Amino acid sequence: MEITILPELRKRKSPLVFDEKDFENEKLIPLVEAARWAPSCSNNQSWNYIFVHKKAPTREALETALTRGNAWAKRAPYLVAVAADPAQDCNDNDLPFYDYNAGLSVMCLAVEAEHQGLRVHQMAGWKEPIVKQTLGIPANFRVVVLFALGYEADIKTVWDTLDERTKSKLARPRVRKAPSENFFSGNFGKSLFEPATTQEPNNHQSRTVISKTVIASYHPRNRQRTTT
Repeated sequence: MEITILPELRKRKSPLVFDEKDFENEKLIPLVEAARWAPSCSNNQSWNYIFVHKKAPTREALETALTRGNAWAKRAPYLVAVAADPAQDCNDNDLPFYDYNAGLSVMCLAVEAEHQGLRVHQMAGWKEPIVKQTLGIPANFRVVVLFALGYEADIKTVWDTLDERTKSKLARPRVRKAPSENFFSGNFGKSLFEPATTQEPNNHQSRTVISKTVIASYHPRNRQRTTT
């Protein structure tokens, strides 16, 4: 049973292959607006975004900060760094709220990007010292995340140019844990939903079926097939 939620959330994904073409510059405006209106502790809004276009003087140096596994991001028209000063935000219970707040803001941007027909892929694989030096981020700030931003490429048109590691990643299905695994009621471990009221997907079965479908549709002999 598929639950009805916002289509931007249902369809959101983190693509591995971006179209190298630019997107309309005016689309940056609603993305920034969505990020601005994210909730934050005490309304501190401690996030700072640095949008680095592929033609920016700092782009080449920024790309050297990416780990080998994130080389795919170099195709995206924008690489975006998000940084914050931990001292400018809440630290209740000794928790890094600057980090949490930045994540809320980026998620708002990502949802609006989906609404605009764009894609966002957030990354963990990058070297913070290089990012900070390249973009002139103050020493007391932390880089929270880097993400690629742009249109998703038509996989079928670039399939032959992809390495085997990327092809393998693309063949993996999008699955989520069953709600009973991490949504609780009253205390930790007690499922929020009674078993009789929910129909949780068989993730193993879904993984097998979807994976075979994706692999078949991406195979060069089946270029005309559509993916599910």
